[in-house]
Amino acid sequence: MKKPLLGILALVVALSFSVRSDQVLDSGRFFFQLQEDAGNEVFSFVQLDDGNLKLTSTFIALSEELVQNFGTDKLFTQEIVLTPDLGLVSYLGDSDTEQGKFHVEVKVENSVATIQFQFQEPEKQPERQERQVILEDNVVSTGLAASQFFLLQKYINAHINFDQQPLLAFDPLNIQEPFVELTLKRLDPVTLRDKATSQQFQVQRVEVREQDFRAEMLSCVTQSSEGPCSEAGRFLGFLSSTATLAGVRLEDTSDRHGVLVKSVAQGSFAEQAGLTVGDVITQVDGKAVGTSFQLRELIRFKDPAAPVTLTVERGGNTLEIQVRLSGSSLTGYRQDLFPSGFEVIT
Repeated sequence: MKKPLLGILALVVALSFSVRSDQVLDSGRFFFQLQEDAGNEVFSFVQLDDGNLKLTSTFIALSEELVQNFGTDKLFTQEIVLTPDLGLVSYLGDSDTEQGKFHVEVKVENSVATIQFQFQEPEKQPERQERQVILEDNVVSTGLAASQFFLLQKYINAHINFDQQPLLAFDPLNIQEPFVELTLKRLDPVTLRDKATSQQFQVQRVEVREQDFRAEMLSCVTQSSEGPCSEAGRFLGFLSSTATLAGVRLEDTSDRHGVLVKSVAQGSFAEQAGLTVGDVITQVDGKAVGTSFQLRELIRFKDPAAPVTLTVERGGNTLEIQVRLSGSSLTGYRQDLFPSGFEVIT
């Protein structure tokens, strides 16, 4: 489950943070909105009795499509334990849906992270893998969960020099290639309007890029006496986009070797590219797909402005077809701060 949902997420490993024991640092609910309500992520960030910090979060799907795809509304849970300066101590991630089960556990000792990964696809035997990697001082751990963006914002506020890029990011969900580049760029501030109160305030934007994923993180520029910006630098949410193979109806094959194209809408980008009924899509940009869910996940975080290359089996022949994608906007925001959401007005 490399990038399961929109989802998705950055845990820091080098931020000085001094708090009283047993103090709740922050808690709330992130709301994800696509063309319809996608889901929410409830999170809590507290200090434990031993002085360490713990972030917990649970993602609940709200859209009918997601619930049907996964067979449940509870998509994943995570628990991250940190030292008082936000060095990674341990990570637990769990998901149990019709698309498969996974359990990821990371323990860090003397800068060495031991990753234990268990995954089971439907109707298959579970796979278990383990490896160790060294975490340098300037490495951050990242995912695509909003609560991890929340922690990345704290790291940015305290430590980021935007002349020093990129950052090296540690992704515990990708045991084969656990290190990726995380590139940050400061953008011009914009003004947000609270839909419930009509209050307006200026926010800072930081662009985050990680492989195919791009998002704009929004945070308060200054502290105000009331409203969401009661804390300068507070993370408010993010803006991004997702891509789809619009106009194409897909069906899983019995052997899970590729995805069968059942219909192609007239005038769609797929039809213009030459995709036809009966084609079996086996790869997206060179990555194998066995189910329609896997295909959608590989496409979801692509840049809609750039076509993807589909490897297709047709009549005993193997073809490569470049198809333009359709894009949709994705917004994630603190619903406990914005009950009705916000809108960018400048």
